[in-house]
Amino acid sequence: MAKQLLIISNNPKVASDFATLKQQACDSYEKVLHQARNRIHGGARLLTHPLAGSVKPGESPYRSVAIDDIEGTLDMRSLEIIESAIDRFNTMTAVPRNRHYDDKTLGDFQLIDYQLLKSGLEAIDPALVRV
Repeated sequence: MAKQLLIISNNPKVASDFATLKQQACDSYEKVLHQARNRIHGGARLLTHPLAGSVKPGESPYRSVAIDDIEGTLDMRSLEIIESAIDRFNTMTAVPRNRHYDDKTLGDFQLIDYQLLKSGLEAIDPALVRV
């Protein structure tokens, strides 16, 4: 298990269903990526991929990332991954699309992001996701 597991997310389902885990709430997908990058610059390491799943940036409004939030030396692999994810996000959202989703669709996107995070956490330590 990670020494200092931190979930960075803008997904309300993640916030409620993983309330026992340390979390940092953000108000947008983009801010999740930037907060993860800021933590990585301080020594954190990615534990889950910031672009997990087949939902493209700009389609889903939700993203959750788990990191090992430790202070230490810069993990270059984590930095490369998060910078690539930010670049991909910027490319995919360069043309604004004013997407408006109904509550059911938002719930579906929350569930997709939740399941992706849950499977990543299970790979780290199955005890993290036991109810």
